Amino acid sequence: MNIVFSVNNSYAHILTTVLTSILENNPQTAFRFFIFTTDFSDENKRVIQKLKKRYAYFDVSYISPDVQMFKDVPTTIDYISKETYFRYMIADLLPDEDKALYLDADVIVNQSLEELYNTDITNFYAAAVKDLFIERSGYKSEIGFSDEDLYINAGAILFNLPKMRQDKISQKLLTLTAEYAEKIKYQDQDIINLAFRDKIKEVDSIYNFATANAKKEKNKRKSAVIIHYTGRIKPWHKESTHKLKKLWFKYDRIKQKIIKEPSGLLLLFNRFFKNLEN
Repeated sequence: MNIVFSVNNSYAHILTTVLTSILENNPQTAFRFFIFTTDFSDENKRVIQKLKKRYAYFDVSYISPDVQMFKDVPTTIDYISKETYFRYMIADLLPDEDKALYLDADVIVNQSLEELYNTDITNFYAAAVKDLFIERSGYKSEIGFSDEDLYINAGAILFNLPKMRQDKISQKLLTLTAEYAEKIKYQDQDIINLAFRDKIKEVDSIYNFATANAKKEKNKRKSAVIIHYTGRIKPWHKESTHKLKKLWFKYDRIKQKIIKEPSGLLLLFNRFFKNLEN
C-alpha cells in the first residue's frame, strides 16, 4: 500500500505518530511510505527507522520535489506550509505506481485502510470525503461551485495516478493555481477541487473524519478510520477541546515507547555486562 505525506522537518515528530497509528491498525499490510520533503534531517529519518523495532513491514522513501515550481504559490493559511503543494506532483514523482493514498500529517488512522485503498476509482482522478465545514460555510460559490457540486477535504485523498498522468493533471494544477491566486482562500485544496471537478468519487466521512464531523456526526466517532484534526488548534496544543484528542495521545505514547527502547544489539550488551556483574 502506497501512502504519501508532504511535510517539512518541523512536523517530523508529528508524522512519526501518524505512522505509528497506521502500522498499529494494519498489521497484515506491507506499506511503502513516500515522504515529499526538502529538509528532513538525518536524525528524524533515524527516528522513523526506529519504528522497525516493532513494525518490520514498511519501507520509507524521501523525495525532494523541485521547489522552484512552487516559489510563487499563495499561502493564505498561516499554519499550513508550502510543502502541502508538493502533492500536485504525486503522479509524476511516483511514475511507476498506479494508486496512492495521500494523508495530511495532522491525522490519526484508527482502523484498517484496506477498504478505502481498494475503492474502485477507475473512472475518477481520486476518491475523497465531502468537506462538511465548507458545505456549511457558503464558500463554494466564491470559486464558482454550485451547492450541488462536491467539494472535498484534501487531507485524505486516494489518487488514480495513471489517469492523472494521462491527463497531465500536475500542469493543470499549477496553471489553475496561477489563475486563481487572488481568489482562493483554502490554497491547494481549492485548486484540487477545481481541477478534479466531477472526477472525484465521494466516500464515507469515516475516511476523513474532520473536526466538523467529530462535532456533527457523533454516531460515527467510534467507526472513524482516519481522524483529521483540522483547524489551527491541534490535539497536542493545551487549548485543544477536540472530542477525539485522546486517540492522538494514545498513538503518540506508543511511538515514544518504541523510539526510546534500546536496540536489540544494545539489549544484548546490557545483558552481557549485567551477567558479568553478577
